[in-house]
Amino acid sequence: MNYCLKENCKNINSPPEARICLTCGSMLLLKDRYRAIKMIGQGGFSKTYLAVDQDKPSKPPCVIKQFYFISQNEADVNRAITLFEEEAEKLDTLGKHPQIAELLANLQDDYCQYLVQEFIPGKNLAQVLETEGTFSEYQIRELLNSLLPVLEFIHSHNIIHQDIKPENIIRRLPSNSVYQTAIKGQFVLVDFDVAKQLTGTSIFKPGTILCTPEYVAPEQLKGRVNFA
Repeated sequence: MNYCLKENCKNINSPPEARICLTCGSMLLLKDRYRAIKMIGQGGFSKTYLAVDQDKPSKPPCVIKQFYFISQNEADVNRAITLFEEEAEKLDTLGKHPQIAELLANLQDDYCQYLVQEFIPGKNLAQVLETEGTFSEYQIRELLNSLLPVLEFIHSHNIIHQDIKPENIIRRLPSNSVYQTAIKGQFVLVDFDVAKQLTGTSIFKPGTILCTPEYVAPEQLKGRVNFA
């Protein structure tokens, strides 16, 4: 199955090797390289796709995250692109950590911005809990010992994730990924779409809720900082 990345185009039935959308005529491969094959997430201003990297002989899986510009004003778009590139630079640095998905590309096309990231094979923590049941004290300690150093690494780069929840923690399975040396069973923190720099370059203002309400910090819901 092929997904057309053109906004408002509903075509998902192009032939597997097609390069042009049969409905709208747009190129199906992002930058003539990444082919979206399945939608795996959708938000108010973004969509996430499972994709394949057509440039690699093994055609490894990857993830395309597509972001729409809310404003079509040229000045607003240019400012958004600048801020987005600053965010991408931070994500590129974070992606060097083995427990964070590697950033493969930061692209812009047709009033959309794209992040292409490493695909992490495995089950998320919510799925693990559903199939294996409640964690023992030992398993909880193992989870914390695995993830707390990752958070320390993230915070040392003046970044906060803002949406840590079971669905965004993946227990990695073996992979043939060409992008990164991985260890089976590692817990990997994913979905930095809403991670905003602490240095004030976020395009969202205080009071904008960008995370999952069930796991959000009280000060985020109130829209103000609390240094307690």
